[in-house]
Amino acid sequence: QENRITTVQCLSGTGSLRVGGEFLARHYHQRTIYLPQPTWGNHPKVFGLAGLSVKTYRYYAPATRGLDFQGLLEDLGSAPLGSVVLLHACAH
Repeated sequence: QENRITTVQCLSGTGSLRVGGEFLARHYHQRTIYLPQPTWGNHPKVFGLAGLSVKTYRYYAPATRGLDFQGLLEDLGSAPLGSVVLLHACAH
């Protein structure tokens, strides 16, 4: 509405996630973040320490070694409107 842009530079992926988690916990009404399963072991800890509740969504299908697209749609489809979702662009 006010045509403002803000940028933040952080140290490393973990540091960036921590800053993002802290920001969300302080300034966003939704205090739950959905992480893909699997995710890196530090991700739930980083967001939990930032004050967010952590839930997971299906992402990877070991049987096919690919995306569990149906599971992903079901899990994220049942998440409350406005939920925070961490997406991994690396495709494991």
